[in-house]
Amino acid sequence: MTMRGLLTCKKKSYVLVMVDPDAPNRSEPTSAYWRHWLVVDIQGSALKEGQIEGTTLTDYKPPTPPSNSGFHRYQFMLFEQPPDASVSLTEQEEASRGKWDFQAFITSFDLGEPVATLQFLTQNYKD
Repeated sequence: MTMRGLLTCKKKSYVLVMVDPDAPNRSEPTSAYWRHWLVVDIQGSALKEGQIEGTTLTDYKPPTPPSNSGFHRYQFMLFEQPPDASVSLTEQEEASRGKWDFQAFITSFDLGEPVATLQFLTQNYKD
């Protein structure tokens, strides 16, 4: 990355999302997308240093797949936040983490495609 690109990245803001698209189980994901974490207004300069500092809209909830529900994908996605965009949740979204219309959220704030993603697969530790 060029110095100019590095400086540009530091001035941008980002949105970090963690979801489970397999809630309550992969064969019948009736609660997908389950929102595990949502942080907005993350400054690129902090992110560059490995710090996730921003406005937490949904507190972090670690992966907790129910017993006998099989494997779950947990997905982290980082989006560039449009300049001057005030990203928020509706009252209905704040009331429940499950059945989140993730695509509508992305569309309503014009987040586009993620700039980075990570996914891992896990199951209940007792299974």
